[in-house]
Amino acid sequence: MKPCGSGKMSIGGWIAIAVAIVVGATAGQADGQGPDRVMSGSVQIERFGSPAGRDVILVPGLATPGEVWDDTVAALGDNVDAHVVTLAGFGDVPTASRGEAGVVGSAVADLAAWLAAEGLEDAVLVGHSMGAQIALQLAEQAPDHVGAVVVVDSAPFFARLFNPAITADQASAYATGMAAQMAAAPREQFLAMSRQGLPVQSITTEGQARVMGWMEMADQAVVSAAMGEVMGSDYSPVLPQVTVPVTVMFAWSEGSPMSADQLDSVYASQYAGLADVELVRVDASRHFIMLDQPDLFRSALGTVIARPEGEN
Repeated sequence: MKPCGSGKMSIGGWIAIAVAIVVGATAGQADGQGPDRVMSGSVQIERFGSPAGRDVILVPGLATPGEVWDDTVAALGDNVDAHVVTLAGFGDVPTASRGEAGVVGSAVADLAAWLAAEGLEDAVLVGHSMGAQIALQLAEQAPDHVGAVVVVDSAPFFARLFNPAITADQASAYATGMAAQMAAAPREQFLAMSRQGLPVQSITTEGQARVMGWMEMADQAVVSAAMGEVMGSDYSPVLPQVTVPVTVMFAWSEGSPMSADQLDSVYASQYAGLADVELVRVDASRHFIMLDQPDLFRSALGTVIARPEGEN
């Protein structure tokens, strides 16, 4: 298989593949008592760990509740002051008014306001998929509060992963139609499109089942709108304004549409605009690296957390 290069993929085909790439999943509940929980506009933030630890903000992907980070937070323990994000409309968090900013823009603005109100400094932002797009924009908008970013299987221009020649205008046109079709689809049809993409989400059947479980909980209108934003936007212009070190982890497994070397080249191109970036390919993994390769993921994240501010 090769990446699509014609720019003529049907909207239905885009939906099946795009849902497979950017939809979220979750793990079990974290240990311990109920966390501190606050709402900041369109995002819920739950707090775990120890106030003495380094601040780590974990942002999940599309349709994903914050529980996807449960095992990660449990493993980090009191070494961090973990702030786990869930966007309104995902998991058990009710939908919220977002206005013209949209799902991604509202999350960025609301998290920036929360960072300022909390007065956090040198925080590590960890984002999976759509959450990484949010994290990179947050790092640009709130540089005084951020010390490093960890990107987990994400790209600033998602559509170009499927079609290297696609333009921003073409991507926007496809995504607009895709989002409208997703929003209008009968519920079972909407979920059936998600099921088509389960094999790229996780190597394990357990991980794939988690994807569907949380997709079934997510608000269809919010998922559709967010999918349109993610697939129709080129966020790469923000990269030159990100001044903190960024670690990009991306997944590859046997049977992927590209060879490992080809994927290395794709991600190098996607993140060429960053001043300070480390690219880490994770083999034998699919989209949810934290589920498929948890030990490797936690080790890499722990290395970033342990670094002094500004080092990569």
